[in-house]
Amino acid sequence: MSQRDKIALAEEAKTYSRKKRTTKSMKPLTSRRYLAGQALSGILSNSKGQIQMNEVRRSAYEWADFMLETDED
Repeated sequence: MSQRDKIALAEEAKTYSRKKRTTKSMKPLTSRRYLAGQALSGILSNSKGQIQMNEVRRSAYEWADFMLETDED
């Protein structure tokens, strides 16, 4: 990656981080979403090759739902 590309990427990142996010644009972090995110990290770390994003999302939420169903705490 050239120095020019690195600078352009850094500027793009700064512009993105300056965007103000409103509470309307942010979805609340529920237990289900948190668990789906945790499952997603495991699914992605074990994936090999090309993956279907919709299938991975569905699988992550299935795991989250399963964990919430069997929650004994």
